[in-house]
Amino acid sequence: MSPFQCNHDGSCTDVKQCCIETEMTLTKADVERISKLGYKIENYARKAKDNFCELRNINGHCYFYDVETKLCKIYDSRPEGCRYYPIVYHYRKKKCVTDKDCPSRETVDREEIRKICHKVRNLVNTLVEEASYGESPC
Repeated sequence: MSPFQCNHDGSCTDVKQCCIETEMTLTKADVERISKLGYKIENYARKAKDNFCELRNINGHCYFYDVETKLCKIYDSRPEGCRYYPIVYHYRKKKCVTDKDCPSRETVDREEIRKICHKVRNLVNTLVEEASYGESPC
């Protein structure tokens, strides 16, 4: 897991930006883990146009984002992509970068990216494989 600490620079005090209009993709393992908590896939996930399975947004934020506490309801079981965020894989450049939409991205150093990149790359490969072979969980 990334040593990055969300919001430790104070840039997301009002709302967690990564939880707003999320497009976080889900693997079969993510769906199995979340479903074991008692959530129904049709409530928290949707199939995207590109055959990926994504977290569903409700009222403009992630299904699991608690607007009262400003916390993730399933933090300990959150999707793998959420665990590595804001480190993402830039498919065209074929390298890991920090997401330009994250206000705290400047707090992530190259060493953190280097340590996590192989996991992020493996996640992307799994997602592409599942979508390509019609094995997406949605």
